[in-house]
Amino acid sequence: MKNQYVGDIGDYGKYSLLRAFSNAGVKIGINWYLTDRDKTNDGKFTRYLEKPEKYGMYDPFVFQKLKDVASEEDKSVQDIQATGILPGAVYYPNSLHPQGKPADRKDQRLSWFANSLPVLNDAELIFLDPDNGLLLCNDPAKRGAEKYALPDEIINYYETDHNVVYYCHKGRRRQEQWIAYKRRMFDLVPSARPIILTYHKGTQRSYVFLIHDKDYAHYQRIVSIVVNQWAPIFEPESLEK
Repeated sequence: MKNQYVGDIGDYGKYSLLRAFSNAGVKIGINWYLTDRDKTNDGKFTRYLEKPEKYGMYDPFVFQKLKDVASEEDKSVQDIQATGILPGAVYYPNSLHPQGKPADRKDQRLSWFANSLPVLNDAELIFLDPDNGLLLCNDPAKRGAEKYALPDEIINYYETDHNVVYYCHKGRRRQEQWIAYKRRMFDLVPSARPIILTYHKGTQRSYVFLIHDKDYAHYQRIVSIVVNQWAPIFEPESLEK
């Protein structure tokens, strides 16, 4: 996540999805995976906020909150936190920008992640919001790894009795590569119950859930509400383990 992305069209679906869980009594934790701003045009897709008649009906509350913050030049995730858009949520705001030699980058990444654990401990569902999604090679020292969540981090959250959902986008992957990519965590965490939702506005992105069996039926009902509210923009995907 970068502060420049705040309020873009992807955020609209993201916060509506997470808010549905909050409204259903699920305590949300967010690890922003916050990285430095860059000079790209990413995050500039906010013109939908000028068209409430076209977009506002999906989630009027979230739409208005994002409209309130998206126009600010120095907008940030702290602005999102301040809106109360996710009641009762807890946030890990520490930025991730490892530097130096590979061993230094690894140590900084491991320390950054370890510091998130007590902050998010009380959350039932932890959302990971990296720029790009999941890094398959699981290497914290890799250049550019700060833009990704690592499999070990997802496993750690899951194995400490949290449900997990993380963001990823298709990019230039062929369909068979995309399917294999989305399956990756289900192969690594065979006890998890999967749900995948794809969001079809802006660049194609998916939200991948790893859910403990005891919570699966409840989460599936919440997801069904979101899909009905957002049809056809949010679409569930069937993916056998």
